[in-house]
Amino acid sequence: MIILAAAVLAAGESGTQNRNAPRSGTPSPMPTSSPTTTTAPARRQWGRSKAGLAVSAASADEWSLTRTMKLNLAVRNTGIVPGSLGGKEQLFAYLLIAQKSNVYYTEKIKPAGGIAKWTGKLDPAKTLQMPTFDIAGLKVFSYMRGLKVKDGYPVQIVGGEVRSRLAAGKVADVLRPGPVKVKCVMYLDREAEGTLLLEGKMIKVSLGVGDFSRLPEQRRKRLLADLSARMKKDAFSAKAACMDAVRMGVPAISTLAKVVHDARAKDFARMWAATALAGIGGKDAADVLIECLTDKTAGVRYVAAYHGLRAKNARFDKALNERAIGGKDPMLTAWAIMGYLKFRKSVPPALLIAGVNSPQPKARAAVVETIAGGKPDRSHLPILRKLLGDDNAMIRRRAARAIGYIGDKSPETIGALIEALGLKGDNAAEAVAATLCTLMKKKWAYRAAATPKEKSEIIQKWRQWWEQNK
Repeated sequence: MIILAAAVLAAGESGTQNRNAPRSGTPSPMPTSSPTTTTAPARRQWGRSKAGLAVSAASADEWSLTRTMKLNLAVRNTGIVPGSLGGKEQLFAYLLIAQKSNVYYTEKIKPAGGIAKWTGKLDPAKTLQMPTFDIAGLKVFSYMRGLKVKDGYPVQIVGGEVRSRLAAGKVADVLRPGPVKVKCVMYLDREAEGTLLLEGKMIKVSLGVGDFSRLPEQRRKRLLADLSARMKKDAFSAKAACMDAVRMGVPAISTLAKVVHDARAKDFARMWAATALAGIGGKDAADVLIECLTDKTAGVRYVAAYHGLRAKNARFDKALNERAIGGKDPMLTAWAIMGYLKFRKSVPPALLIAGVNSPQPKARAAVVETIAGGKPDRSHLPILRKLLGDDNAMIRRRAARAIGYIGDKSPETIGALIEALGLKGDNAAEAVAATLCTLMKKKWAYRAAATPKEKSEIIQKWRQWWEQNK
C-alpha cells in the first residue's frame, strides 16, 4: 500500500482550529493528564468514519517556534453500538505535516498513554478526547516516494526488509513561521475485531515566532534568510513575513534594511519591509525609514510616511514633518496626515495647513477620507469647513457627511454648508443638504433627479432661511 503523503494532506481540507489563549508551562512530549468523554462537539473537524469510529486533531492554542505546539486528538463513535478501541499500549498515532512543498511524518505518538482508566470501548454518540500534548519535540521524517504502510505506520522497504530512516529533525526545527497543514492518522489494534487505520481531516494552524532570541544562532540565520525570501516572493507572503519580522524584533532590522535597499526587489517587498521596520521601531529602524522618505519609489515613501509614525521616534518625526510641510510631494503630505490621525490622534497644525492647501486634489481627498472614515470630532471642524469649499465635489460630499457625523451647529459650520450648497456637483449638494436637514431638523432635501428649477428653489430656500437666522 503506497502512502501518498502530499495527496493525503491535500484531501479533506478544513478550517483553522486555532485558539487565542496564552501559553504557559514547560513543553511535555507525551500526554499525562486524564481524557474527557463527551458528546461529539460540532466544532472539531472529523475524518471519514470506519467501523463506526472517526478521529480528529485540533490545535489547543497558538503555535510558536520557541514555546509550544499543543495538539489534542479525539475519537468519536458514530455508530449505534459500542465501538472497540483495542489495547491502550497498541494504539498509536502519527501526524502528517506539510508546509509549502515540504511534507513530513512524525514518529509514533502514544496519545492514550496517560489515560488511567482504559476500557477499550466507546459508547455510541460519545467522544473520547485524549490528553493535550506538545508536538514541537517530536522527530519527523521527510516524505519520499516508495513509502509503504506496514502495521499502520509508513516505512521504507528495500529488498523485502524494512530500512530504518534518519530523522530530518524535530518539528520545531524543520518548520518555519507561517501556515502549517496537519493531519492525524491513528492505528487501533483491536485483536479479533481486526486492526483499524483512521485518518482525520487536515487542519490549518498558524505558526508564530515567539521569543526569537531563544533560538540557536544557526536557526536564527536560517529564519532570517527565509524571511528575506518570503518578503520577495509575492505580496501575500510579504504581508505574513512582515508580521513575523515584527515578532522577531531588533534582530530582523538588518535583513529588512537589505530588502528595502535592494533595487531588484519588487515594490511590494520593499513596502512591506518598511512597514515591518516601523512596527519594530528604535533608532536603527528609524534611520532606514528616514531614507525611505526620499526613495525613488512612491509607494515606499508613502508607507514610510504613514507607518513610520508608529515608531514614535523624534528624529523620524522631524524629518517627516520637514518633508511633508515642504509641499514638494503632496501625496506624502497626505499620507503623513493620515499617519498622524491613525497613530498619534492629532496632527501638527503646520502639517494640517499644508495638507488642506495642497494643490494636489488627491492629497486633500486623502485627508477628508481619513477623517470621514474614522471617528471625526470637533477638532476636525476647521479642516472640514475649509474642504466644504473645495473645487472637488467628492471632497465636499465627504466633508459634509463627516460634519453631519459630528453634529456641529455652530454659525461657522452652517454658513460653510450654505455656501457649499450652491457649488457644482449634484451628489455633493445632496450630501450638504442632507446634513443641513439633519442638523436643523428641516425637510428641505436637494435631489439630484429634480428639475433645475426645483434645485434652484431648494438652494434659495436655504439661503433665505440663513439670512433670517444667522
